[in-house]
Order: sequence, then C-alpha cells, then structure tokens
Amino acid sequence: MKKYLFVFGLTILMAGSYSCKSKKDNAATETTTTTTPSTAPVVINDDDELERGVDQVTKDFPGVDADVDDGVITLTGTIDRDRYMTLKQALDALRPKQVVNNLKYN
Repeated sequence: MKKYLFVFGLTILMAGSYSCKSKKDNAATETTTTTTPSTAPVVINDDDELERGVDQVTKDFPGVDADVDDGVITLTGTIDRDRYMTLKQALDALRPKQVVNNLKYN
C-alpha cells in the first residue's frame, strides 16, 4: 500500500512540474497607462455664508444652538437622537471645515 501511495505521489509531482513549465512562455504582458483626472479642490464656505445657512437649518431644530468660527460649526443644546442625522446632513451640505457635536440627546 505504501508503495502505491509513493508511486501515486511521484506521478502527481511530475505532472505538476510539467504543467507549470509552459506557464512562462504563454504569459504575454501588456502595459497600459491610465491617467486619473485631477480632483477639484474642496470648497469651504466663508463664515458669513455659513452663519446664514446655519440660521436657516437650525430654525427647524428648537433647542439647538450653533456657533460658526473659522469655518467650524459648533453645536450645543439638546436634540432627539433620531433627528440628529437630519441636522448633520443639512449642516454638511453647507460645506464647513468641521461640525463639532456638543449636543445632548433626549
């Protein structure tokens, strides 16, 4: 039994080495160069535009106060947890540098 396993293993090894020998010959390499378009720079609104936008957004969220300083919106106050994502999406659409969340959830 051991002799048959040895012969079988040797046959598999020889067949594998024969099939791998021709892989180098068939490999055709093709080089393509792609150029990626440059991305537009991120536009951050100035504080005056942000303050006007923040006033419009936060009027629908009583209990939320927002301050704008150097492109950063800081949120304070209280809000329902399920309404926060709506507020965050509306504020992100104004394109600030950052939105700092200091809100407390109901």
